[in-house]
Amino acid sequence: MTGNDVGPPGPRCRGTNGGLMSGPNHASPPPAGSHAAWAGVVVPLAAEVDRLIPLAATLGVADPATSAWHGQLFGKLVPQLARPPVLVVAVGGGTNTGKSLVVNSIAGAAVSRSTPEAARTRHPLASLPVGMAATDGIGGLFPGFVPRRWESDADPITASPLPGEAEDILVWKEDTTGRQPAGVVLLDTPDIDGTLRDNWHRAELVRNAADVIVAVLTQQKYNDAAVRDFFRPAATAGKTLIVVFNMVDWPRQRERIAGWLATFRAETGSDPIAVYAAPYDPAAADRGAIGFHPLPECTPGGDRTAPAYLTGPEVIAALAASDIDRIKLKALSGALAVVLDPVAGVEGWLEAYSASARAWQASRQRLADAAHVEVTLPPAPREIVWNEIWTWLEPRRSRFDLAVSGVYRLAGRGVAWAARGVGLRRDAAERREDFAAEELAALKRALGGFVERLDDACRADERLAGVLAPRLVGADRTAWFADLQARHAALPVISDDYRAFVRAELDRFARDNPATVRWILAALNAGAVARPAITVGLGLAGAAVVPAAAATAGSLSTLVHTAGDVVVGTAATLAGEGALGLTAAGLKPLVERLFAGWSMERSRVLADSIHDVVLGDVLTELDRLASAGSRPEPERIRRLLAAARELA
Repeated sequence: MTGNDVGPPGPRCRGTNGGLMSGPNHASPPPAGSHAAWAGVVVPLAAEVDRLIPLAATLGVADPATSAWHGQLFGKLVPQLARPPVLVVAVGGGTNTGKSLVVNSIAGAAVSRSTPEAARTRHPLASLPVGMAATDGIGGLFPGFVPRRWESDADPITASPLPGEAEDILVWKEDTTGRQPAGVVLLDTPDIDGTLRDNWHRAELVRNAADVIVAVLTQQKYNDAAVRDFFRPAATAGKTLIVVFNMVDWPRQRERIAGWLATFRAETGSDPIAVYAAPYDPAAADRGAIGFHPLPECTPGGDRTAPAYLTGPEVIAALAASDIDRIKLKALSGALAVVLDPVAGVEGWLEAYSASARAWQASRQRLADAAHVEVTLPPAPREIVWNEIWTWLEPRRSRFDLAVSGVYRLAGRGVAWAARGVGLRRDAAERREDFAAEELAALKRALGGFVERLDDACRADERLAGVLAPRLVGADRTAWFADLQARHAALPVISDDYRAFVRAELDRFARDNPATVRWILAALNAGAVARPAITVGLGLAGAAVVPAAAATAGSLSTLVHTAGDVVVGTAATLAGEGALGLTAAGLKPLVERLFAGWSMERSRVLADSIHDVVLGDVLTELDRLASAGSRPEPERIRRLLAAARELA
C-alpha cells in the first residue's frame, strides 16, 4: 500500500467538532481563562477538600479517591495549574491494539518497546521534549506516580518500586531526535482492558492528566465494555480525542470505519477532532514506523484537500500546529465541569458529608437523652456542711453569742453522749460509715442504670453501636464497679475545693444581703437552718466534661453554677441544729447550693468513673463527629465552588 492508495471517500461521520487539519472548532474556553485566575480558586478549593476528606471518612462518607471529580481535581487541575501549560498527549487503547507502535510512529523514534505479546506494558512511559526535564521536571505533572528515569527498553515492563515507594511508576525519557514539538508530552499507557487491574488504575491516572487522548482502536476492540468505560469519562471531562483505527485492511475497510466510529461515539459520547486509519503493514511495523490515512469525512469540516497520507511525526506536528492553548483550556474546562457537577462532583460529596454530620448530631442527642444519669444521694451528715458554715461565721460573731453557743454546744454534747451510751444515737464516725455505705450503693445503682441505657441506645442506633461497641462488647463490667468503689473510698469528706466554694458562696451572700447576715448573727442562739436532701442529675456530656472543667477552674462554683447538667431536686426539710426560719431573703437557696455543691463533688466520682473507665474517649470522638457540620471547611468549599462556577 502506498500513500496514494486513498480509495473512495465513503460515508460521512456525524459530529459537532471540526477536523484537526482544518483548524480547531472546540467549545469556548472559560472567560477568565488565565492560569492565575484558575489557580487562585482551584488550588484553595482542593486544599479545603483535602483537609475534610479524613473527617469525612470517619463520618462514613464514601472515599472520593475513586470518583471522577477527585481524579480531575487532584490529578489534572491542581498539578497542571501550578506550572506553565504543557499539552499532555496520551496514547491509550485495549490489549494488543498496537499502542506502543503508534507511539513510536508518532514520535518518529523508538520511544517504547513494541512486542506482539499482550498486556506487556505495566508502567506508563512519557517522552518529553528536549530540555523539559531540566527546566520543569515531571513529578508534579503526574500525581500518583513515582517518576523513574528511563534506563532501558525493559523499564516500562519490568520496573519495580524501591522499598518505601508507591507501586505506580512512570518511566520518562527525553526525545533525543528533537522531532517532538516543544510543550508536548507524549505517553504510552498500559492496557485499559488487560487482566492486570493495576494497569487499569495507571491508565486512569494518565487519563486524568491528559489533555489529548489518541484512542487506538481495532475492528475487534472498538466496542468492548472496558474500552467504552475508559473513554466515556474522557469525553465527559472534555479531553480532546483523536481516533486511530489500527491494523485496517486498507482501503477495503474504509467504508466500514464509519460504522465502527459511529458505534464508538454513541457508546462513549466522544467527538474526535481527527480520525486516522493505520493499515495492517507487518513490514512497516517491523521498522517501527507505520503510516496514517486521515479520514476527513469522519470529522465534519474536515479538510478534503489535506494530504491523504501522513507519517507519525506529521500527525503530532498537525496537532501542535493547532491552537494548543485552546485545547489545553478545553481540557481544564472539562475537568472543572466534572468537579462542579451538582450531583456527581464536589457538591454532591459535600452534601453527603453534611447529611452524615447531621445524622451523627442526631445520634449524639439520642445518647444524651437515653444515657442521662440521675443519682439520689442519701442525706449528708449534718455536721459536714454546717461545720464549714460555722467556721466562716466564727470571726463575725459576738463574744456573748460565742459564749452562749459554747454552753449550748457543751450541753448538746452531753446529751448526745448519754444517748449513745444507751444505744439511742450513733457517734459521728459510725454515722459517716453508714452514710458512705448508702452513698456507694446509690452510686453503683446509678452506674448500673447508665450502662443499661447505653446498651438500649446502641440497639436503637447503629452509629452509636459502632462507636460504643469496642467499649461495651466483651468488657469486664465488674471492673467498672470496682473502679467506682476505689474512687469513692479515696474521696475526702471535705476537699479544699469545697471549702473554697463554701467561702466564696457565703462571701457573695454577705455582700448581697448584709442585713440578713446581721440578722442571722443576732439570732444564732435561737437555732439553725433546716437542710435539704437533694437529687443531682448528670447529663451525659457533663459526666465526661464537667469534672475536668471544674478541676481546671479550681472551684466548685464553676461546677454548680454553670454546668447545665446539675439538677437540684425537691428539698426535704430535715431537723437542723436550732430553729432559724427559711423566710429570710435568699437563705434557703443559699443553703441548698451549699449542700448541692457537696453532693455534686461526691457524685463526681461517678462521672469520673464513667468517663475514664466506661466511655474512655468515646464522647470526645462522638462530639467530633457530631460537630463536623459546623466546621469552617464546608462553607469555604461552597464559596470556592461558587467562585469556580464564575470561571466556568
